[in-house]
Amino acid sequence: MPGQRWRLLPSLVLGLALLGLAPSVPTASVSAAVQAQQTTAWEPYRYFSATGHNISFDVKRFYERQGDLEVFGLPLTEVIWENGFQVQYFERARLEIHPENKGTDFYILATRLGAVAAEGRQNEEAFVWRTGPSYEGATFYPESGHSLGNGFRDYWTKYGGLYTFGYPISEEFSEVNAEDGQTYTVQYFERARMEWHPEHAGTKWEIQLGLLGKQYINRMGIDQNLLKPALEVQKLGSATTYYRGSNAERINNIKRAADRFKGVTVKAGQVYSFNQNVGDVSEEAGFTDGYAIVDGKLEKVVGGGLCQVSTTMYRAVFNSGMPIIERYGHSYIVYYYENILGFDATVFVPDVDFRWKNDLGTDIFMWTDTDTSAGRVTFSLWGYGDGRRATMEGPTYSNEQKPGKPVWQYDKTLRRGAVEQLVHGRAGMDVTMYRVINKANGTSNRERFFTRYYPWEDFYLYGPGVKPPAGVTIAPPRYP
Repeated sequence: MPGQRWRLLPSLVLGLALLGLAPSVPTASVSAAVQAQQTTAWEPYRYFSATGHNISFDVKRFYERQGDLEVFGLPLTEVIWENGFQVQYFERARLEIHPENKGTDFYILATRLGAVAAEGRQNEEAFVWRTGPSYEGATFYPESGHSLGNGFRDYWTKYGGLYTFGYPISEEFSEVNAEDGQTYTVQYFERARMEWHPEHAGTKWEIQLGLLGKQYINRMGIDQNLLKPALEVQKLGSATTYYRGSNAERINNIKRAADRFKGVTVKAGQVYSFNQNVGDVSEEAGFTDGYAIVDGKLEKVVGGGLCQVSTTMYRAVFNSGMPIIERYGHSYIVYYYENILGFDATVFVPDVDFRWKNDLGTDIFMWTDTDTSAGRVTFSLWGYGDGRRATMEGPTYSNEQKPGKPVWQYDKTLRRGAVEQLVHGRAGMDVTMYRVINKANGTSNRERFFTRYYPWEDFYLYGPGVKPPAGVTIAPPRYP
């Protein structure tokens, strides 16, 4: 492939933490099992075709966590700047981004639209401050002088209570809805107005929020161009890999490294380097020891598991159709990636890198999601796509070579009589796959990806008092 550098690295493999804990499984069966699993990773963008707007990142997380469409309604704008800070309008709310609260639950807050809508009504009966509950069974809030009960209390509690809606600032009363001219039982809160819709009794729409976001837009007279449909932020490509069976050190490293790519912007035309952007991979930065093959021996190195992250990024980039500039396959088959052989990318700072290019005319946004309990890491790329679609052909296998004699290595730090199998042997083979990129203009191109895996023997560590069996290869002691 033009622009790619290929080099075999038989003496170096990263990301192999405690591989012996998982037995060898035939490639076809692993592939079927993994492909059947449904990825449930959270995605950072969502597009609403009904209004032509996107929600993203923390706004999307708040929106979905606190009630989604049935609470907030459809988005009416993108995130926009207003009076010096960022907001996004919805039919029933206006969400504010508060950078001073970054990293807390108060980073996204709903505007006090209920209080705005109730301005000047403090002398009306329903809004007059009380000193105690208005009726039996109601919950009284002395902070705002009003009570809450019945279906409104259930709804308030279900969707986040004080955090989402604020305190009640009125009692229940009847009011004409300006949108449809109908009279409903309503109650005002600092950030919302709740309405009881008996025509939807028994459904999730029985209690609804008033359209205060839409009404505030009309009241403020914001630029109508902001309401026009925006381009959809599309998922250009994604990939998920699994690391069940990994030890705690490897899991720690995978999460730390993957989190460093969350929310990254790859500028239009930029060549993106994994090594240049992963940052400090050291014990001081929180990374721990993991196993790797170095000069033909299994050794512990800081950052074991990093190749799980680079491989997942590579697969997402491959699936997006972005150009691959530099990629190296592992020298040995790694069981974490056996679902698709030849679909991995090893890295070793600073020489062995994975690099790709954003050849779109617009930026690409990268997102990662790790679920340590499920043993899963997901990469996804988002942007304004140009219609290209990438598909894989293969992989095909050739030149299979069986592993040689098992390798035993003495480790004086093990307990007396201990034997640990760290690697289950793998055959060597050549693996070829192709990527076909079909473009919106009807043209296509086909790229070849080749990986040569060397045979890998069973590998054991043994402690004091253990005599290796006959016929094995004895490696130099791990600690002379």
